[in-house]
Amino acid sequence: MSDTPKRRDLLGFLLGLGFLTTLIGFLTPVAAYLMPLKGRSLSGNALEDANGNPIPPDSLKEGQGMVGRLAGRPTLVVKQNGQLYGFSAVCTHLGCVVRWNEIEGHIECPCHGGHFNLHGHVTAGPPPKPLSSLPLTIHDNKIIRG
Repeated sequence: MSDTPKRRDLLGFLLGLGFLTTLIGFLTPVAAYLMPLKGRSLSGNALEDANGNPIPPDSLKEGQGMVGRLAGRPTLVVKQNGQLYGFSAVCTHLGCVVRWNEIEGHIECPCHGGHFNLHGHVTAGPPPKPLSSLPLTIHDNKIIRG
């Protein structure tokens, strides 16, 4: 008879432990989602390379284009006629990252052959919508969203 309370105590302890670990497993990702990111600037106002370093405007020569990150999103910047043109670098067809074709003077998607002009409008291929354009300016030797 003395074994019965010990078994109940053990089963109650194991049940409580199982509930507690389940609760911790549920609350940990929720807390991680709600906590702010450490060491990361959420503003993302300057165009950055893959390492998070600002891309200086003089690294972009006339007629060239480059993909960087602006606010954490792939962004294509093209320098044409002394002006900077900025676009979301995500193709509107299937989400591939677009690039600037210096030889032909247009934006192209390497996945399915979509072409866009310097205003982001579709000129060839399957993309259903134009690229989103982003106004850019130069401030403190950085390319920023304007």
